[in-house]
Order: sequence, then C-alpha cells, then structure tokens
Amino acid sequence: MGIAIVVSVTSLALYPFVRRDYLLWCALRIACFAAMTIALLSPGPAEGLIAGLDNRGLGEVALALGVACTGPFFATYVEPHIDLGPHRRHLWYILPLGIFASAATFLGTSWPIFHQLHDFALLTASFLLGNSLLAAIRRHSRVAKLQAIVWGPLVLLGLGAFAYEFFARETIPHWPRLVLTALSFDLVITFLGIMYGFGRIKLERDRALANIEAAEQLMLIDPLTNIANRRGLDQHLAFDTARRPAGLALIDCDHFKLVNDTFGHEMGDRVLVAAAQALRSEDVFVARLGGEEFVILVYGDDWQNIAEKARCRITSAVRISVPEMSLPVTASAGLTAMSRTDTLSTAMSRADKALYAAKEAGRDRSVALTEFLPASTPLTQVA
Repeated sequence: MGIAIVVSVTSLALYPFVRRDYLLWCALRIACFAAMTIALLSPGPAEGLIAGLDNRGLGEVALALGVACTGPFFATYVEPHIDLGPHRRHLWYILPLGIFASAATFLGTSWPIFHQLHDFALLTASFLLGNSLLAAIRRHSRVAKLQAIVWGPLVLLGLGAFAYEFFARETIPHWPRLVLTALSFDLVITFLGIMYGFGRIKLERDRALANIEAAEQLMLIDPLTNIANRRGLDQHLAFDTARRPAGLALIDCDHFKLVNDTFGHEMGDRVLVAAAQALRSEDVFVARLGGEEFVILVYGDDWQNIAEKARCRITSAVRISVPEMSLPVTASAGLTAMSRTDTLSTAMSRADKALYAAKEAGRDRSVALTEFLPASTPLTQVA
C-alpha cells in the first residue's frame, strides 16, 4: 500500500508538468491494485461483503479493473514515434475486456458460466498485451523492454494460477501474497521507468529551451560585428528598466562607399568590425542599424562627451585593426538627449536630423539637438 500510494501520488503530481496520459492511467491502475490489496488482506468477514462476493471475489474484481487500465497505460506509455500499427489499437481493447471480466465476477455468483468467461476475457487481454509488447520490443522500444521485465513475474504467475485451477480445481496456495509480491515488483520498476522517462523529458525540454534561447539571442545580434542589431536595441531598451539612457547618438562612417569601391567589401567588413569595437565602452550600449550606420545609447550626465569620444575612437581603431587601409576612416554623429517619455523612434528621428546636419557641415563631427521640441530644435555642434 505504501508503494502504491507513493507511485500513484507521484504520477498525478507529474501530470501537470509533462501532460502524458500514461501517468493518469498509471495512477488509476495502481488504485485498482491498491483496492485489490485491501480486499485480499482485509481481516473482515469472509462472505457476502458486496453482492455476495467475499474478499477474494472483490480482489478479483479489482484485479480485472487493474488489467483493464493496463492496456491504455501501455498504449500511451510506448514511445509515440514507435509505429505499433494495429497493436496500439489492440491495447485499447483490453479496457472493455477487463471491465467485462470484473462484471463477470459479480455475475458468476448466480451463473457459474461467467467464471469461465471471466478467465477467457483475462486470457484474451493477456494475449493482446503480450502480442503488443512483443511487437514493441521488435521495434526497439525501450519502454517495452522494461515492461517485459516488469510484467514477466505477473504473466508467469497468472499462467501458473490458471493451469493450477484448471487441473486442481482450487486456488493456487498463497495466491494473495504471490500476486501482491509480483505487483509490488511491477509498481517499483514501472515507477523507476516513469521517473527515468520524466528525467529524459525534462532534459529534452531544457535542451529545447536552451536552443530557443540561443536562437533568440542570435536574432538580437548582428552577425558581422557581433553587437546588437535593431531588434536587440529595442529589447535592451524595453527590458533594462533599472536605468535610462541620458542620450542617443546615430553614427555613420563617412564616405564608406568609397572604402568598399576602392578596397573591396571584405576590407569594408573589417572596417565595420573595428568601428563597432571602438564604440564599446562602459557607459555605452552599441547597436548596428545596417550598412555603416550605428546607434549608441549613452548613460551618464556627461553623455555628449562620452558619445563624442566614442565617435573619435573609430578613426584610430580602424588604423590599428586594418593597417592596409590607406584612407583615413572618419565618422559623423547626430546626438540627442532622451527624456523619460521618449520612445526609441522619436529619439532616433531627432538624432537623424542632427546626423544630417553634421554631414552638411562637412562630416567628421558630432552635432547635437539641444531641445526636445521637434518643430524648432536648434542644433549645437559638439565638435
């Protein structure tokens, strides 16, 4: 009973997490066998407990119902990718056969022929279960191999009991203890198999979540420069609620088309990688919008000077990282402060106007918007 309670409660507790129907059938099957345990070992009256059945009769009813649940349990427990063909359907036939066998136990008190029908129903159920088990083993089912070991003692005991009753015309000696011992072995090993399966499901789930997380991270990273892309920029601003950037800068490498046309796109990519690394610093979050255009979120009261220093680092970083580049690579930047009510789009729109002004003023400089009003926003040249 202790084993039955532990396995049943654990199966029901696992169901909300893994949503596998075999856990429910396992718990129902165990409940039937627990009821059989109570009936067989109960010290109550020997006869006429329910509908004229004694303890042994009630134990047979519970055993038949346990067999009835075994078919659906195994049908849902075998790995879904294992193709059992009609055998999986045959396992569901065990459910009505077991229910009929339990009903035949009651009817046998009035019509003895139902005792034979009870045995025939259970034999048919055992045949279907054994045939399906063999088919699953042939298809290399790990579950089936385990259950073959688990159910072996029960099958041998059932066949031995049937043969003994057929020839001796009496119940096999120590029947209750023998069947309960075999069932205890069944429950323990099945429980270990379920827990192993749960562990595999959890491992596969964890791997899947890790792969999803890795894929999501890849979607947020620019593959060339290994910094955030526009999606990563949006997510950073949305989830980093602990602090708010004081300013934003749009930075564009000057005359970058000339770099690609003169030295080739491979050299141009190396320049972009060097520029991206130059923009990194402790108070800056860097993202690449596309092409040669970058955006940085700047934190700190002295945000304009921080942004300007980041822009100036590009020229020296390219000179060191790409020594073959004979042309000096400069950059222009449009700066704007960010208020608490600013969205990323509105701030970038203002910074874009400032960047346009920087290019119109001769490039290789930063220009900042000094006010938030979009209608008449004066521009201040930082450098």
